[in-house]
Amino acid sequence: MERMTTPEPTRKRRRVVPAPQPSNPRLRSTVANVECAEDESVEWHWTETVEGRFVSGYTIVPRKRNGTR
Repeated sequence: MERMTTPEPTRKRRRVVPAPQPSNPRLRSTVANVECAEDESVEWHWTETVEGRFVSGYTIVPRKRNGTR
């Protein structure tokens, strides 16, 4: 009896996107980096304080192609 194998699902290539640095070196972002697919981008969420601004979150969105999402 022949054994059937199921093809592995196609995996999207992943990449690591580092978070932007805070405006003040004394501040710390709550996100260091984000892993996303090649066809995705990261929108950074910023928190502003009297001492400066820092990344406090993110949203992964489809990468824009030809000026559209």
